Amino acid sequence: MPRDRLRLVVSHGARRLPGPPVLSVIAIALAVLAQHTRAKPCAAGCTVYGTCNEELGRCDCPRNRTGPACHQPLSRKALAERCRLLGTQDVNKCNSEANTCINGCHGPTRGACVAGFCHCRPGYFGNDCALSLGGADGKTPVVLSDRGYTPRAVGPRVYIYDLPPELTTWRSDINLDRWTIRHFLEMLTASGARVADGAKADWYFIPVRLRSSSDAYVLQRAIHHLRHAHPWFNATGGGRHFVIAVGDMGRLESERGPLSANVTFVSHWGLASSKKAERLNSSPWRASHRNATDIVLPVYISLRKLEKYGITRSRHHPKFATMAPPEIRERNGPLFWFAGRICQDRSKPATDGVWPNCPGAMGYSAMTRQAVHFHHWDRPGYFVAPGDKNYSRHLLTSKFCFGAMGGGHGQRQLQAALAGCVPVVIGDGVLEAWEPYLDWNDFGVRVAEADIPRLHTILGAIGPEEYARKVRSLRCAAQHMAFSSVTGAYMGESGRFDAFETLLAVLAARARHPDTPPERLRQADPVLDAFMDCREGPDGGGAALVREDVKVDVGRGPPLGREVRRPEGKAVTAGQTAPQLIVQHQRKALALRAGATAASAERHSVSEALLGSVGQQGAARHGPAGERRSLLGAKGNHDHKPRQRHRPAVAQKPSGMAAASMHNATAIIRPRRVCSVSPFDTEDPAAFPCRSLVKGIYSPPPGGLICAGVGSVSQCPRLWS
Repeated sequence: MPRDRLRLVVSHGARRLPGPPVLSVIAIALAVLAQHTRAKPCAAGCTVYGTCNEELGRCDCPRNRTGPACHQPLSRKALAERCRLLGTQDVNKCNSEANTCINGCHGPTRGACVAGFCHCRPGYFGNDCALSLGGADGKTPVVLSDRGYTPRAVGPRVYIYDLPPELTTWRSDINLDRWTIRHFLEMLTASGARVADGAKADWYFIPVRLRSSSDAYVLQRAIHHLRHAHPWFNATGGGRHFVIAVGDMGRLESERGPLSANVTFVSHWGLASSKKAERLNSSPWRASHRNATDIVLPVYISLRKLEKYGITRSRHHPKFATMAPPEIRERNGPLFWFAGRICQDRSKPATDGVWPNCPGAMGYSAMTRQAVHFHHWDRPGYFVAPGDKNYSRHLLTSKFCFGAMGGGHGQRQLQAALAGCVPVVIGDGVLEAWEPYLDWNDFGVRVAEADIPRLHTILGAIGPEEYARKVRSLRCAAQHMAFSSVTGAYMGESGRFDAFETLLAVLAARARHPDTPPERLRQADPVLDAFMDCREGPDGGGAALVREDVKVDVGRGPPLGREVRRPEGKAVTAGQTAPQLIVQHQRKALALRAGATAASAERHSVSEALLGSVGQQGAARHGPAGERRSLLGAKGNHDHKPRQRHRPAVAQKPSGMAAASMHNATAIIRPRRVCSVSPFDTEDPAAFPCRSLVKGIYSPPPGGLICAGVGSVSQCPRLWS
């Protein structure tokens, strides 16, 4: 074992755990060496129907096959039983081609998507076919070696475990309602945070889906597998390993006691202290979040829902004051606003002044929704009701918006922050997204549960200057709550400080300061401190940005065709190619700069003066809009009929001023920001509207809309890494 790798194993033990004894270190070192020598070749013929993990010598089969080389098809009865154990009762949904694959299997040259399972071509493996063996010894895993993939210069470096498919890709995504884990997996590769060598990793991601308590066994089986197949979990005692748990109750639903005690749970639920049963008149709320270990992540809100709630017209956008419809420009809505379920059974709360105001158990929202309604439903200037036909208008025009808990975590505080309404949060012992790295009192109002009766007094004491300061602070905080890399920008933001990049920034800071408590991490790490304030760190630091522009030939790249169908809508189809649309955008933008009227120039300058954007323009490699999810060819890896692929599209060549301004006819210069989905930017080429890159903005390509217009996540622009 190389000395530097052994040093990594010894020096990066689990946080607050003693380093392993000498004999354990020797055992770990031998395990790492053995990992490259003990793996037997996969069974002969494995790649006909399955995928050979050449690092481990493991033959992975699609869910409808079994056997050492996947040659044996399952009977319908056996498949139904397998699907039942995977949590899907409907065998047709379980094995449907509508199930999608991570990163589209990087096909068609590396693999094809078969009902959610990546059938990789010989020599490629991993749950997205991104891995192969290479390096100096030809035995070291590498990521996308044929596509020029390099890890980002700035950490963290994240190793993704390649787990058996029964723990990951066999599990149907047709009914999946929370896509955070999928997007995160794809963006790790797109952003360059992914590394294939565990010895070089700062963190280890266990890519299991944790949505409800029934998923707990999956984590348990995954950890048992890691302890036997890889050295890293044992080496760290589970430290520097993390999972994403998106269930209502966070870690509590899926933790496995001592087995996962040192694993970091990234979840939406920050309840750090229990709530007693007698107080709630229901079952108790057990503490779920461990502040020393876990991270509270904002809820991912899809673009369709952002539009439904009116958030794509966010007050944070620099053009809001001049381009928003007149009826929402002024804060002329309620002083305090909440619209949503109040009683657990969805009945209407009583208004007769008698407590309790809801029938049955009062544990829903820890009684906060019920109490706010009881004390304030008829107060002048207050709107507290189970529903509101003017939901999107009031979200944008209200002064304070109640971000209530639900059966666990809520998302209304995030809707408020993104829309530009100052959020009011009520939940004793509950940390909100990114706390303690952000202080929600800086841009919102935190109210103790006991102070609900005097809520009106607390809000009334906030004067105009303090309110204006909160609104200014909210603009930066909202960027940390948005998944702009996936959905596109809608606040005029660059995407530099979005939720995905914020999670990476927190993980990187914790890797740099493993023994620093979270509440002191910003003080210890100037880079994280600057990032959370939406500014660059000292001397660039961890937030250093690439300054060069890059020329890219858009005529090269994978074949144009249908992208893997995404959860939010129909697939992007071949029509006008992304390069053609981009070139048109470039020509418009260049014409705007060269011959714009004074009014147009002023509008352009406003779009450039966005918080989080940088002066220099970056660049990206652009290829066709996407890749067809095609099946492997007749030699045979499937008995399905292969689909015909589109020929590579030829990009339009700009002429005149565009050609003169570019270094060659097919070079594309991309702004240093994610494309915009805001209706305020639709007609402004300088604002880089997403529709100039892809037609299906509701069906983001692998890696999110930050990768729009490229042929592969390996070509996704690294705008600030």
